[in-house]
Amino acid sequence: MFLEALGKAVSSGLTGERANELKTERLTLRRARPDDAEALHVLFTDEETMECWSTPVHQNMDQTEDWLASMIDAPEDHSDDFIVEKDGELIGKCGLWRVPEIGFMIRRDHWGQGLATEALDAFISYISGRGLPYMFADVDPANPGSLRALEKVGFSRSGYKEKAMQHGERWVDSVYLRRDL
Repeated sequence: MFLEALGKAVSSGLTGERANELKTERLTLRRARPDDAEALHVLFTDEETMECWSTPVHQNMDQTEDWLASMIDAPEDHSDDFIVEKDGELIGKCGLWRVPEIGFMIRRDHWGQGLATEALDAFISYISGRGLPYMFADVDPANPGSLRALEKVGFSRSGYKEKAMQHGERWVDSVYLRRDL
């Protein structure tokens, strides 16, 4: 509730041209399609990947299809989210799922290769031209890889909250990070 209110308070929406695809040396960031559901379901059903995500592991394909539909149908001026591909294979997502909050995930078998940092860097270069004064991230402190990736691309820690959200049966803390654009 607080984060939703914050997003509405700080942004009247995105401006500028919306890209359909971003390219890096190793990655393609592209818009989501309905046929991404099966590959996304692999991510959303992996317990280790989802351990630090904002929602629990998906129990069925319907949950993943609903999540994907919300990504595809999100209003363009309040969301700017991409699928991340490597060598034509879906390995994650990166983008503003709710302006100005960034979210990203990379499939576990691709961790430790700098791919999250590469995707974030490309996204930041692009989103800098869309009229936002800043972005923020909400990260579980038990996720040092995501914290490192965000700090590598210029995010700074701006706050900490104990028991910020309930993840399944357990409460998790949040580290808040911010990057001015």
